[in-house]
Amino acid sequence: MDSEYYQEKYDRLFEKLSDNNCDKLSNLVTIKKSIEPGSESYQTKGTPFIRVQDLTKFGLTDTNIYLSENEFKDCIKPKKDTILLSKDGTVGIAYKMNKSEDIITSSAILHLDVKDKRVLPDYLALVLNSVAVKMQAEKDAGGSIINHWKKSEIENIIIPIIAKEKQEQISKLLIESETLRNESKSVLEKAVKSVEAAIG
Repeated sequence: MDSEYYQEKYDRLFEKLSDNNCDKLSNLVTIKKSIEPGSESYQTKGTPFIRVQDLTKFGLTDTNIYLSENEFKDCIKPKKDTILLSKDGTVGIAYKMNKSEDIITSSAILHLDVKDKRVLPDYLALVLNSVAVKMQAEKDAGGSIINHWKKSEIENIIIPIIAKEKQEQISKLLIESETLRNESKSVLEKAVKSVEAAIG
């Protein structure tokens, strides 16, 4: 018996969730695992290989690890609207792809593709990054520092499903936020180049 599993805060969480229309994650998405090629397969050119440290809820960072295009050509690759979810290391990071990418992810990152029209990908990614889901991961870990979240546990995550028009409003705000973040990054890069040119 694990006392952490039965803490009152989890009871309150599931009471709150039950106030909404909810469903298990496995009923809303298809979940696919990627590969773990091993460091002996790492190269300096080829298809970019994305690990958990390259994944944030705001996007993917550049990697310096690549895999052979021919040897790994049949690996699953994320499509537009695929949600990448980390299950090992820093668990519970979710990012929705804004476009299809020719990249390969490690086995620590699951590929989630929405199959139920009751949820929008942007909304689902936001929920997966929320406190409600973080607490479910914490419960599965028995209060310890979780560094591995089982696929079977992830499939049973409870997802609140709110009205479609609310999801659409949230999705619009998230898209606007992404656009502004990209514009900010571009302006910052120009400013840095200007400073470098001025002092160079």
